[in-house]
Order: sequence, then structure tokens, then C-alpha cells
Amino acid sequence: MLKSQKGMSLIEIMVALVVFGIGITMAIKMLPESNSISSRSRNITTATNLASEKLEELMGFSYDYVDLNAGTHNDPDNPILTHYRRSWDVIVDSPVQGMKRVSVSVTFPTAKRDSTVTLDTFITTKR
Repeated sequence: MLKSQKGMSLIEIMVALVVFGIGITMAIKMLPESNSISSRSRNITTATNLASEKLEELMGFSYDYVDLNAGTHNDPDNPILTHYRRSWDVIVDSPVQGMKRVSVSVTFPTAKRDSTVTLDTFITTKR
């Protein structure tokens, strides 16, 4: 003969609800952190793309082009001026004579402090 089966007790249901509640609470607490990490990753990707775009543009110019003069240059054509600031530094005869070191930096605000992505290249008189 089969034994009679009883349904779940109230205690078992309460334990299941507590475990479920803890799981939901932990998932909800992780959402803001996950969103913050996702946003920072998106900002870094965009900043890297902006720096790469400018670096490619500068590499297409001749050695004596005005934007490749020594010093710091702010980008007047910055495509996303409200959130990102793009500039580049040119150091002449670095690391050797007849070579320019070009560093493009893109800065963007974050919750704690501004972050910067910098890409470097070298441009020579010989092409």
C-alpha cells in the first residue's frame, strides 16, 4: 500500500521564501554596480576610438603640417565636446633626430575623477 503523502509544511514554504528573497535582494544590489561598470567600459571604448581616429588623421599629414608642430594642441573639431576632451602633444626629435612623438589623449569625467585614454605613435620625415 502507498503511504499517504502530505503537502508542504508552512515552515518549508517560509524557508523557500527566505532563500528566494535573499537571492532577489542580492541581484538587485548588483544592478547599480553592473550599470556603472558597463558605463565606464562604454566610455573607455568611445575615448579609445576618438583617440585612434585622431591619431590616424595626424599620421596622414606631412611631417611639417601645422598640427604636428611641437607642443600641446586642443582639438577644435572634437566630435563629442560635451563629454570628451581630445588633445594631442607633439615632441620633436624624440626619440631620435627627424622623428616626432605624437600622443593623443581623450579625457572624460567619471564618478570618482576624470579618466584619460592616451595613444602614442611616431612620425618620421621618411615615408
